[in-house]
This record gives sequence, structure tokens and C-alpha cells, in this order.
Amino acid sequence: MAVSDAPILILGESGTGKELLAQSIHNASPRKSGPFVAVNFAAMTENLLESELFGYEEGSFTGARKGGSAGLFEQAHKGTIFLDEVGDAPLPFQVKLLRVLQEKQVRRIGGSRIIPIDVRVITATNRDLKKLIAKNIFRQDLYYRLNVLPIKMPSLKDRKADILLLAEKFYDVHCRRQENAIPSDMYFRLIASHFFSYDWPGNIRELQNVIEYLVTISPSHPPSPDMLSEELHSDTINVHGNGCHDIHSLILTTIAKCNEQETSIGRRSLAAALALPESVVRKSLTCLQQEGFIQVTKGRKGLLISKPQKALFGDDLASLDACSELTT
Repeated sequence: MAVSDAPILILGESGTGKELLAQSIHNASPRKSGPFVAVNFAAMTENLLESELFGYEEGSFTGARKGGSAGLFEQAHKGTIFLDEVGDAPLPFQVKLLRVLQEKQVRRIGGSRIIPIDVRVITATNRDLKKLIAKNIFRQDLYYRLNVLPIKMPSLKDRKADILLLAEKFYDVHCRRQENAIPSDMYFRLIASHFFSYDWPGNIRELQNVIEYLVTISPSHPPSPDMLSEELHSDTINVHGNGCHDIHSLILTTIAKCNEQETSIGRRSLAAALALPESVVRKSLTCLQQEGFIQVTKGRKGLLISKPQKALFGDDLASLDACSELTT
């Protein structure tokens, strides 16, 4: 997708990293040496959107800057423009936006000169555009113009395998300049199970805020569960029903990481590392072994991943539904 100039539409909940993905696509594209310009439609009125995106000439309205101003489309020439929350664009403005996308040229407010533009357009929204079309508050022709290369960003609760990876990355960023920082894979060992049993309604942005809070109050020691907020803190681990998948994913992630680092890990060390009851770990390992996800070997090798790592957290986990609940 990065090498193409076709429009991209990124769909996903707030906080899932849509702008970061758009920036990454730009950085991997032939336009990476050009500008990356981002604008949030939800933060602007219709009049402000038009002047900001298309620009204006001097004297075109009260308060217009002397000499006029180039719009964001002009500023993004030879680069990428990222239109965030496009589902919030006012209906009258959608007509003007569609024309710019079709003709690849803009005309400033109060001006007569046609200005050609060469930009890659990436849009994003957390709203269901098809429902907005049915309600006649989003244009169908604009939707098809934007939705050439669609990308669906999963919520954090649907990508449990990434939680600790992201948490460790954020910890490393915040503790980069601290001499007494501990290894990131050890920092979360007491609270990892709470992270996996939480639904993260604020997605990656909420996780990032939680890590910043924990690093502030406990920069060099693993935080304990009583340091977590009320939403995250729980006296019991959610290991029933859908929570079984959380525990399975947590255990698979840890085993896969140890295998990658060529570090031996067994049932007891796994339970200690994840702060889980050993009985829960034992029953989960039994289920995972029965379904062919892991091998339980004797000696120094310990627990080994059987399936390719990319398959560990997909639909294959549905086969574990037949396993008994993980009760302590």
C-alpha cells in the first residue's frame, strides 16, 4: 500500500493508532522526503475547514492574513495529507472535498487561480461511514473515492498478544534516560494478568497513559497490583469464559518470547513470571498441549511453541473453547 498513490481509508476506534499508521505508510512510501500534513475534521467548523485546507487570498474575509495563506493541500504538495475523523466532515464541505480529490487542484477562498496539487490522501474515522450514508449525512460518492485501499485497525482488546509488547516499548521510551531502570520484560511481571483481563476502551492511548503513570510512581521497581487504577485493579483474575483466551494468549506470548530469546521456561517459572496461580497455568498448558499449540519437553528445553507464531492468536484459539474453565 505504501508504494501506491491510491487513497487509503483507515477504520478503527479512537486510540488504536490510526495517525501513527498513516505516518508509517508515508515514511515507507516514495513520498517520504515530502511533507506529512495532518488535520482533524472533528476539531474544525465548516468555514475553518475550507480556509485551512484550501487556503485564502488577502481580503477574502474579515481577519484574513495580509498576502493570504496557502492551504494544507498546497502545503502537502509532493507529500501526504492525512484527513483524520473524516466522518465528522460537514455535508456541504464534502462536496468541495470530493471535487479537489477528483480534479487534483484547489482554488483558494477569494481567489480565481487554479492551483494543481500532487498529494497522497489518507483518511481515517472511528465512525461507521455506511451507516452515515444511510442517514444521508455522508456522501456515497466521497466514500467510494476514499475507500480504495481500506485498512481496519483492531481494538486493543482484540489484539491481546500486543499488550505487553506495547507496554514494554512505552516503558523503554519513558525510562530511556533513567540509570536505575530495570529490564522492561521484568517491569510488568506482577501486573501482566491485570493488563490481559482489562478491555482497554481507550485502546493504545489509554495503555500509554497507564504506563506513564506507573513509571512516574514506580520507575525502578515492578509495580504491584494495588498501584493500578480502580478499572484495572481486581482481586481475582478473570479466567472464566472469554477470559480463558486472555490467559492462553498471555502464556503463549511469554513462551514465544522465551523461545525467541533461547531462554528456558517451565510451568513454575511461567507462573512466577506472570504472577498467576500455578494451578491456572497448569490447566492452560494442558489445553494448549492438547490442541497442538505447545510442546512440553523434559530437561532444559522446557516449553516450546509448536505452531507458527503468526497463527497463535488468530481463529485457532477458538479450538480451545472445548477446554474446561481455568479455575483456581
